[in-house]
Amino acid sequence: MHSTANTHGAIPGWSVLDSATAEFGIPKDALVLALRFADQTPEYPVFPAAENRLKVYLDLKDWVSLAKARLGRPQFPADQVAYEMLRATTAAHQVIAPLSATTYMEVAKISSLRQRTDLTDVITEISGFATITGRWIAVDHQLRTALAARYGGDAPAPIHPFGLGAMFAFGDSRVMVLKGKDAAVPGLPADVVKEMETTGRVLGEYMLLRGALPEDLPELRKLGYQPEAVAQMEQARLKRETDLAAMVADGTVDRSRLGNITAARHMFWELRQHLVPALADYGVGIDDFFDNGAEWLTAFLDDIPSAAVDITLHEKGFRNSYKKWTGNDVRDADALSAAIPYCQVVMTDKYAAAQLATSSAASKQGTLVLSRLSDLNAALPDMLPASSTGTP
Repeated sequence: MHSTANTHGAIPGWSVLDSATAEFGIPKDALVLALRFADQTPEYPVFPAAENRLKVYLDLKDWVSLAKARLGRPQFPADQVAYEMLRATTAAHQVIAPLSATTYMEVAKISSLRQRTDLTDVITEISGFATITGRWIAVDHQLRTALAARYGGDAPAPIHPFGLGAMFAFGDSRVMVLKGKDAAVPGLPADVVKEMETTGRVLGEYMLLRGALPEDLPELRKLGYQPEAVAQMEQARLKRETDLAAMVADGTVDRSRLGNITAARHMFWELRQHLVPALADYGVGIDDFFDNGAEWLTAFLDDIPSAAVDITLHEKGFRNSYKKWTGNDVRDADALSAAIPYCQVVMTDKYAAAQLATSSAASKQGTLVLSRLSDLNAALPDMLPASSTGTP
């Protein structure tokens, strides 16, 4: 591990971290970036500074490789190079490595506390808990933008696609603030309150990502903690994919109609709750909307970046007769549809990268999709800004 405190100057909240990090086994050097982000963001959890930096989204497999490198045990030399480069460029305010809701769900699925801890250490160090906004917010904004272009309305106000913390990643902008038992603001100097809030937020984010300790699980379950609920939801979504794949395989579904079928399924499962209220702004009913025809609707979906990515991955998967659908495919689609519209570089697995390489869903956004850290090492230096502002 490497200490970064000396290269960053005074660290917000550092004076009150010693006892907390010792008690919970948190390496202080991993918290530097997160503390700076939380302290210097003007309106937590919104993180507008991210929008002026190069955004690099990492797949869980890449975080695993970086965790091994952080521990001095890289599987490949390229992993160590990537770790050092990302560590340096995020610290220099050139690169942001944001997380998505999928990142949190994938880490939570790991049963080993040691593995979750190693991952949390490197994710904290390099991401600083920067996150991409929740799918609900992103898709609603993209859909309303596409409708405005077709019906002559005003484009919706811009959203902040980047923020800090898990709540922001799941579409919730509420934030922890320090209050007394009577809900009043503590009678402390403002700078002291801010330091306590900053430290509390960062420690809370770290412990949330790392997950519960085994000895705490019984008590947490009494309070309603149900980690298996996420897996159950994923299985329900996966069943929809495996059922359609089986129908394509046995000829029940006409393979030539897969494009329209996949688009219609996405409209029903992912967009219907956004579509009706958004159309109401134009006095357009849902039947009139669908009367525009298949070609118009396809073009409309292509102009919703998250939808275009998701539909591309699903349609290509269903066309591949050898494809065996897994939970990883569902999570990949979620992660890529969240990251590609807002990041310049997106890492994924080899299969997903190959599907997107033959589609305009990613290239239309100007996003570089890669599957290997060695490819990131080759591409990133030429994409970096010429200089850093030195601000968060």
